[in-house]
Amino acid sequence: MRVIMIGALIAALVTLGLAPLERAAAQDFPSRPVRFVVPYAAGGSGDLLARLLGNKLAGIWGQQVVVDNRAGAGGLIGTEFAARSEPDGYTLYLATDGPLTIAATLYKRVPYDWKRDFAPVSMLAMGYQVLIVRPSLPARTVQELITLAHQKPGELNYASIGIGSAPHLGAELFKSVAKADITHVPYRGSSAQAISALIAGDVSMFLVGTSTAVPYIQSGAVRGLAVTSSHRVQGLPDVPTFAEAGLPGVDVSIWFAVLVPAGTPPAVVSKLSADIAQVVADPEFKNALALRGFEAKSSMPEQLAEFLDKDYVKFRDLIQKLGLQVE
Repeated sequence: MRVIMIGALIAALVTLGLAPLERAAAQDFPSRPVRFVVPYAAGGSGDLLARLLGNKLAGIWGQQVVVDNRAGAGGLIGTEFAARSEPDGYTLYLATDGPLTIAATLYKRVPYDWKRDFAPVSMLAMGYQVLIVRPSLPARTVQELITLAHQKPGELNYASIGIGSAPHLGAELFKSVAKADITHVPYRGSSAQAISALIAGDVSMFLVGTSTAVPYIQSGAVRGLAVTSSHRVQGLPDVPTFAEAGLPGVDVSIWFAVLVPAGTPPAVVSKLSADIAQVVADPEFKNALALRGFEAKSSMPEQLAEFLDKDYVKFRDLIQKLGLQVE
């Protein structure tokens, strides 16, 4: 027992001795360029957010922030790379639900554990989805769409960008709440491909990020029926929320957050979180995100951890209810 107590005392003293060193290291962080891993291709919403944040952080730090796009397998490739990176604070990871809280249930095997292999830093942005339909569809409101779906069970269809994607799960949630029989038509390409199919009349509807849909709605190419946010979004003032449209419960927000590999020194994590909060509070940054359909939002690491846990439970329950699983 005495040996154990002495060992515990030594460990505590070592920890106390390391704490000042970690704080000192954090004060000098970063002393070289920082890599920002984005698990998606250049040009998408995630890539844009990473570059906007990276430019601002580079100005604060006086060090370059290099966006490293590692696309593939629905974000799993880039996520695994980030999880295996050195936990020194010099690798940031742009997280979203697909490869983290959704993949954990959707796939039988994932090459990382999102809770074990990552440490939360800060929320970055919240985005929302909007239900759009082709203009020729005789439904100008959500309730008219539901009525039409009930009158023609199985005849209406909706596009997605793949099984387990946010548009797919969001549309399935809409179907569940509306008690409607609507057929899924997945497209392996981008949202632009699905919107093209919608405009051509190949599909009836598509639930897609507002940042993508706004120009199509404003031009009249498609019709927006409802947004998944709790409030109307900038750029779509005439499109009601699902709650306003009489269908509360359709909540499939799109979020982006910053994580780092597990084991990154806590003092560095705290500095990263504080610096990101400084960027998010910048009116110029807020406006840049708002123009693209996103709401800038920061958080403490523990707040992000709580959010991720809730997001995981939400998608786990939905995926299990739908009976979805991918090899």
